[in-house]
Amino acid sequence: MAPTSHSTQWVAEEFDRRSATYDASEMHRWQAQRAARLLDIQPGQRILDVATGTGLAARAVVKLAEGTSVVGIDVSHRMLEVARDRSDPRRCRYLQANAQRLPFRAAVFDAILCVAAIPYLPDFGAALTEWRRVGRSHAALVFTTPAADGITAHRLLSQAAEAHGLTLPNPHAEYGRPDRIRAVVEELGLNLVWVKRDTFPDHLDDEPRSAFDRVIDYGFAEPLRIAADDVREAIFDTYADLYLAARSRGGSLHDTLFTRCRLAST
Repeated sequence: MAPTSHSTQWVAEEFDRRSATYDASEMHRWQAQRAARLLDIQPGQRILDVATGTGLAARAVVKLAEGTSVVGIDVSHRMLEVARDRSDPRRCRYLQANAQRLPFRAAVFDAILCVAAIPYLPDFGAALTEWRRVGRSHAALVFTTPAADGITAHRLLSQAAEAHGLTLPNPHAEYGRPDRIRAVVEELGLNLVWVKRDTFPDHLDDEPRSAFDRVIDYGFAEPLRIAADDVREAIFDTYADLYLAARSRGGSLHDTLFTRCRLAST
């Protein structure tokens, strides 16, 4: 289980930068709401939302069952500021903390949720081990990962950049496959219930320029953001051609893997 290349400081700065606009994404809202429903919340449970960000999933959780409370943790203080501003403090509490070193005693949560953050964890295996420590016996865990080939706009941008000699990383390559998720979970002795691939119900319908401007705001596109203007515009021209061709064919905008497991050992 090789750690990712992202440092905690880089992740915090990346999501500090994106905090003001994160909730504007319909896809982000869809993913958080669907993951919360798949957790099968019961009344009165105490839930941990790892990498809560702006609290989208935490706010979705407390709407699903009476008396439910959520503790959300994140390394980005600006994302947490947004979460606190938009949440009911009686139901949702937020702390700045590392997903691999949680400030909680053992066996205090009934369920654990982690939406869209797996590619940004320095060591996913270490994080899973820590989540199991703080989960109660047979606590459920639901986490999401973009499918390795599942984000069309990312894939098209990478193809366009490659055509001009610029390689962009794929942050979803490591854990964006069901077989890889299964291997990690089984290596740690956890009880995998299922891995499901689901499609965000939308299509490529923006104009190429607005789609390009949005996708280069993501962390994986940093090499393109800092490239010379003429290089970036040449890549845009290629991206626009690829984007228009893909839009004419239809197809999904974003495919996500939703995984549910039990933290108790098999």
